[in-house]
Amino acid sequence: MNYHERPTPLQEQAYTEARQHFAEHLEQFRANCDAIQNIESNLPATANEAFGAALQSSGCVIQTDDGTQWQHAVDLTKITSVCHRRTSAGLEFAVVECLPMKSGEMKDVLNSCHDAKEVLQTFVRDQQEVLNLWKNDVTAQIREHLEEKYPHQDMSIVVDSFDIKLARDISRRETVAQNQSQGVRI
Repeated sequence: MNYHERPTPLQEQAYTEARQHFAEHLEQFRANCDAIQNIESNLPATANEAFGAALQSSGCVIQTDDGTQWQHAVDLTKITSVCHRRTSAGLEFAVVECLPMKSGEMKDVLNSCHDAKEVLQTFVRDQQEVLNLWKNDVTAQIREHLEEKYPHQDMSIVVDSFDIKLARDISRRETVAQNQSQGVRI
């Protein structure tokens, strides 16, 4: 495909229609990219805050679905937080996800270890993988939608433009994080 070609009027119409149809998905994706970037850029401070909460043994108790009790330390997103507990091996930190369900809240440990910074780094790394999977899923949904709505029409330039935009949202997050880790402000 020649990416220097302008889209046809039909392709422009399809792009506009798909952008409106998938607006909520695209907004959620961007918001999650921003949230992960924010967590990553504030990682040392968040780890220190979690460690401080653990030393004070502060925070409400959260019991995960496996029966383990954790104390809340720091919210990461609307549904995830860093928690801590004391074990015979010392302090343990975890990222706990609390998903609202019709039958109640599902509470799962996404990862845990004895280092608050490491538990956050693992969470961010896992979320990077989730964002890439999500990008591929949204792109596939857009492709399927356009194939149904515009049969026998070449909409690959439209699908590719969404794929590139989503990839830029991820890479923007990664670029900001890399530059901040090097002490460069953008």
